[in-house]
Amino acid sequence: MTSAPPDSPPSEPEPPSQPGGDGTNSPLSTGPLRPTSAVLTTVVIVVAVATLGLLALFSGTEDTIDEATSAGGAGGILELAFTTGDGGSGSLSDYGGRPLVVNFFASWCPPCRAELPDFETVHQELGDRVTFVGVNQDFTEATWRAFVAESKVSYDTVFQPNSDIWNELGTGAMPTTAFISPDGEVVHLWAGLLTDDKLIELIDEHLVEKS
Repeated sequence: MTSAPPDSPPSEPEPPSQPGGDGTNSPLSTGPLRPTSAVLTTVVIVVAVATLGLLALFSGTEDTIDEATSAGGAGGILELAFTTGDGGSGSLSDYGGRPLVVNFFASWCPPCRAELPDFETVHQELGDRVTFVGVNQDFTEATWRAFVAESKVSYDTVFQPNSDIWNELGTGAMPTTAFISPDGEVVHLWAGLLTDDKLIELIDEHLVEKS
């Protein structure tokens, strides 16, 4: 009588698998993930656009002035109302007969924050030769007053949240600076940030020599 053959050793269990993209099971990948060329291209484009945006934000350009804007008389930008520092109502016509530097600014605008100290420096340097007016475009009067207190500018600032004057000038940039002659003509527009040196240059060119 023969004896039964010994039992076969148990087989090794198969490693776990994960479903593949086609619905079948495929082994887990343990290699490093590498970005595709499409992802790298997208990153490069985003960085380039952001860089160009920052350069545009902090650079300035001369802007064009149409005849309707430069007229500036009754019914023009000089008559558009704003809130004054004492809570009353006023307009740019209140500064008639003086060369004006009118700067449009807001607390949410980084270039505005950057250039205000330079505007204050030039204002102090020129004194009564040129009148400075800051037209604030913030959303609330409280924000305007708090920002002016923070920036410590000493020239007049006014509040016009509906942006009537800025819209009439039609520059589409923030900050924008308008140079207005004593007879009420908008003689020059600058869209973007101004340094103290460039501001003095523009005043000498467009206001002081013409006043």
